[in-house]
Amino acid sequence: MLSYSKGTGEYENWILAEEDFDLKYQNKCESIMALGNGYLGLRSSFEEPYVGQIRNMFVAGTYNKADVNEVTELPNAADVVEMQIYLNSELFSLTYGKILEYSRYLNLKDGELVREVLWESPKGLRYRLLFRRFVSLDDLHFIGIKVSITPIDEDAIVKIKTGINGKMTNSGVQHFKDGEKRVYEKEYLQLIQTTTESNIDFVINCCCSCYLENKMNRIFYIRKDFFLERRSIFGLYEFKAKKNLTINFEKFANVFTSRDKEYAEKYNLQEMRHDSLEHLKICSLLSYDELFEKSKSKWRQYWKDVEVRVESKNSVDQLALRFAQYHLLIMTPMHDERFSVGAKGLTGEGYKGHVFWDTELFILPYFQYNMPNIAGQLLKYRYLTLEGARKKAKQYGYEGAMYPWESAYTGEEETPEWAAINIITGEPTRVWSGIKEHHITADIAYAVWNYYLSTDDVDFLKKYGSEIIFECAWFWCSRAKWNSNKSRYEILDVIGPDEYTEHVDNNAYTNYMAHYVISIALRLYDLLPEIDRETFEFLDRKLNLKKRYDTYLDVYNKLYLPKPNENGIIPQDDTFLSKKQIDIDKYRNSEAKQSILLDYSRDQVVNMQVLKQADVVMLLYVLKNLFDKEVIEKNWKYYEARTIHDSSLSMAIHSIVATFFDDIQAAYECFKQASMIDMGQNPNSSDNGIHAASMGGIWLAAVIGFGGVFNNEGILELNPALPYEWEGLEFDIKLKLRKIHISIDRDKIEITSKDGGITDIMVYGEKYILEKRLVLPYRKESQQGCSPDVKAEDYLS
Repeated sequence: MLSYSKGTGEYENWILAEEDFDLKYQNKCESIMALGNGYLGLRSSFEEPYVGQIRNMFVAGTYNKADVNEVTELPNAADVVEMQIYLNSELFSLTYGKILEYSRYLNLKDGELVREVLWESPKGLRYRLLFRRFVSLDDLHFIGIKVSITPIDEDAIVKIKTGINGKMTNSGVQHFKDGEKRVYEKEYLQLIQTTTESNIDFVINCCCSCYLENKMNRIFYIRKDFFLERRSIFGLYEFKAKKNLTINFEKFANVFTSRDKEYAEKYNLQEMRHDSLEHLKICSLLSYDELFEKSKSKWRQYWKDVEVRVESKNSVDQLALRFAQYHLLIMTPMHDERFSVGAKGLTGEGYKGHVFWDTELFILPYFQYNMPNIAGQLLKYRYLTLEGARKKAKQYGYEGAMYPWESAYTGEEETPEWAAINIITGEPTRVWSGIKEHHITADIAYAVWNYYLSTDDVDFLKKYGSEIIFECAWFWCSRAKWNSNKSRYEILDVIGPDEYTEHVDNNAYTNYMAHYVISIALRLYDLLPEIDRETFEFLDRKLNLKKRYDTYLDVYNKLYLPKPNENGIIPQDDTFLSKKQIDIDKYRNSEAKQSILLDYSRDQVVNMQVLKQADVVMLLYVLKNLFDKEVIEKNWKYYEARTIHDSSLSMAIHSIVATFFDDIQAAYECFKQASMIDMGQNPNSSDNGIHAASMGGIWLAAVIGFGGVFNNEGILELNPALPYEWEGLEFDIKLKLRKIHISIDRDKIEITSKDGGITDIMVYGEKYILEKRLVLPYRKESQQGCSPDVKAEDYLS
């Protein structure tokens, strides 16, 4: 069972812990306690082997296709973590002997995984073991591991077998050719792997050392041997440990690939392997603690820049936010604009490392308001993959750019064709999202424009953003079909964000977002010549903008936008409101996701008022200015009652939208559930990796929802509303290159400009000028719907 209260002192609400050894939590903890730095992600499997463990190490952007019938995926690189530890000839394993003390925890503040064990062997001998591990935030290529062993009852002969194991697969699929293996200077192990289809070279090195109090006091090995196995190279290290004295065994490893930016243009394998070896040699001059301090310093700077502080009756809220911000950093390839964020980050094989709309709608805003340069870089990935989007549009008979539902390195479609079993027929179920889920093309253009409004990054708009927007808008013009009977354009046969309703016409989210993107293109058509006439003329020659203009305008004026009916409900699509309703409580309360598909086939679910996530609620979030408070409330309540929340994207958005009509307690309930998707007690919720979009959603729910932050055409609006459980909320945001500190408590809202300058700001609908500092009263009536009935124990349910 997970513990949320282990941290004390400066680490209070910084520690996510597992206080009992339980293999049913093994895969979950491997994911949620994963380490990384955006370049590489390391799943937190135990050092010693156990049945069912999943050892994963991924390097961003290194996609490979294992077979012609497979889709490309991030390959699982060689493992450098595993250690077989023998203590007086007894194999250390927590499934043998007795566990007298146990704790494993992730220190979010410092980026370190720690495990403390007091173990009694089957022969009755006790040993204290301390395992520490980090992936450096200071050095993208570096992994450090330290094992401290203290024999308690008698001296011990310790043997540790460890090295580089290239036998790893992606769920049984081998992505690498067996490569060269070498030992240098009787110290440094090196394995070269090459992916089977994309021909990316991986060079992985490791070395080990053993000492007493400090690295200068090295231990002499009784024996040190090296040996090769197929796809692997290992060392066997044997030494003597005195009773009640602690021996420290350190293992350092690094990873370099031919896709690394410094080798991408003029690549030479021999040069890279030499560089990687020299890199490890330099690292090995220092101790684990010294190298960890460098990484820790970078983590401390990160938290200084981005931390959200919550004063809550439920301290888990603060921990959940830090957990989300931790993962948002380690999943994001900030070192290279050629890559983006996968739906599981770099923590597991789920979704094969592919990039979805999750990045633009759920993750990008975090960076847009905290590290805008990284937000621009993530959007540049979409520009670099624009040709893949154009290719897909042509493939399906459309024009402009049609972004793939699942994207990898090239920007071509990577969605698998088949997925789960049809419970009725027993046949594989066709995956239609890659063919019919088109709203991602609007989501990307929406994100580009929002980024520009937030940053005034004219250079990005000229070089990259404008072409994306114009091409996405042109796709929607070609996608819309004219209905001569109703004299309007319609968008037919799509899947909205709610993937339980396939092949629908006039999906509200899709139509409104397409309309919005076309409106952006029209605005940009007028704006761009004012910003840079040369760029406009270049894009006009390339894209025929002047010839497109009338079509943009025609579709904009005549595209059908579903309006609220007589009951105030916006139809999710042309048929949704006429479908039959069923009792969904069984599925809403199930720990397992998509449990409804155990009782019904997808074809049956399509014909029910059952939602994986609510498209209309998502629409109310992204385009909130189009709808009044009454419409927002009616639609939230209608669609919430029909939503199973099988998507990890759902709860955070429902939380935010509930704040729009001041039901803050409902918002808080949704926030709690969003916070616990990965961090909660469900032992299988994160087996295949964390839910990356949910990490962004947790931050959004706190800052955009309860903090009330809204970027209204480049003007900062604040409508804060704290849940009953919160006494205060404090955070920074960056808007148009200015850093603004916002502090909210029960009495006041304090807004401070950290770097000067004059900023227009709206608070509760009133306009103010922010020069240095504003102190305004907190509007207490915004607490409507709050209740003191929620208890901290609810998190444990």
